[in-house]
Amino acid sequence: MRNLLRLIIKHYFILLFIFLEGLSFLLLFQFNPYQKSHFVNLSRNLNAAVYGQIGEFRQYIALKEENEKLFLENIRLLNELASEKEVHYVILNDSLLLDTLVSLTPRQFNYIPAEVINNSVQRQYNYITLNKGSLQGIRMDMAVTSNGSVVGVVAGVSNNFSTVIPIVNKNFRVGASIAHNNFFGILEWDGIHPDLAKLREIPLHVEAKKGDLIITSGYSAIFPAGLSIGAIQSIQVTEGNFYDITVRLFTNFRNLKYVTVIENIYREEQKELERNLDYD
Repeated sequence: MRNLLRLIIKHYFILLFIFLEGLSFLLLFQFNPYQKSHFVNLSRNLNAAVYGQIGEFRQYIALKEENEKLFLENIRLLNELASEKEVHYVILNDSLLLDTLVSLTPRQFNYIPAEVINNSVQRQYNYITLNKGSLQGIRMDMAVTSNGSVVGVVAGVSNNFSTVIPIVNKNFRVGASIAHNNFFGILEWDGIHPDLAKLREIPLHVEAKKGDLIITSGYSAIFPAGLSIGAIQSIQVTEGNFYDITVRLFTNFRNLKYVTVIENIYREEQKELERNLDYD
């Protein structure tokens, strides 16, 4: 209380000025219809602007929630499609019967939604951190995508978090092919631009041009075939037997938010079989 009195005594000139100004404006707008109407209109416009901004902010928050719901719904549909069994029918004595003996193609991939909680794009060895870990089904060497385009590979896992080596990491490699002719090479990042990568080992006799779609080749146990990676931005003929191809990546790593982690259910079985092959 004593401090409040000291404050009032110290600044009483300013407080008196503010009080008298407020009183004068009140009298002006109360007893002058013209000024009062202008003040009312100004007040309404200010209120409309404030409520408009509040409404836009609420819409933005709601849009974020709707995007997250839509993302989770897409993951659910992907898992449903992966689990869906094709119905087979046979004709027997002029009757249409369900054939329960037909062996169906087993489900190969499982889809897990995750959110990016840390990301880097300016380093030579960038990484991404996700809010899902082993307790949510994440394992090492799982593929990571966003909107159907390649993001990277899971490289580390704890109970509730995981780290990803993205395309924009100099240690990343993935088998990639030109969509229209299926010729494949190796896609890697040269550490320069976070939107561009290099497609190596495409021989000069292969038909390739600017704008060609680049997809995953499927020649690994990590990425399914046909996932989009990017499009050829430039292609040059240099000395040697291969093109110098620059690919513009579809994934925008600067604003990456939601990703899909893809588990190849039969990866270990495939890798074990390949390890046991005798190549000699």
